[in-house]
Amino acid sequence: MQEFWEFAQSNWGLVLAFLLILGWWIGGELFHWYSGVRGVDGDGATQLYNRESALFIDIRVNKEFRKGHLPGAFNLPATELEQLVSKLRKEAGEGRPLIVYDENGQQAAPVARQLRKHGFTRVYRLKQGLRAWQSAGYPMENVNAKG
Repeated sequence: MQEFWEFAQSNWGLVLAFLLILGWWIGGELFHWYSGVRGVDGDGATQLYNRESALFIDIRVNKEFRKGHLPGAFNLPATELEQLVSKLRKEAGEGRPLIVYDENGQQAAPVARQLRKHGFTRVYRLKQGLRAWQSAGYPMENVNAKG
């Protein structure tokens, strides 16, 4: 234990940086937990999709959505949420899980929280977004390939 304190005293900047990053990470996780929006990874999202017919919500702009998206995804650009929420309500039905995602997972949580405020009860965010999904080799749909 003495060695730890010696290290901490001689490397106080490094220890402070570590504690700040740890606090930021824990704070973010607690914030997501308290907001009612849980994060799911690719396996968890796949289970929700297969077992409970979860609906993927792609919040990227339409141009990006058309290049490729998760299976059966509903395109809900973040900037058009208020205009499309009633259409989403018809598509999702009652109690269907929603999994919100973007390119890298940075914008999904705020949109997911907005959906909770609109009355959707089972809202998740895809951790690390579409990039993680693709790099893990999960299936994609390409709208352009259909036309």
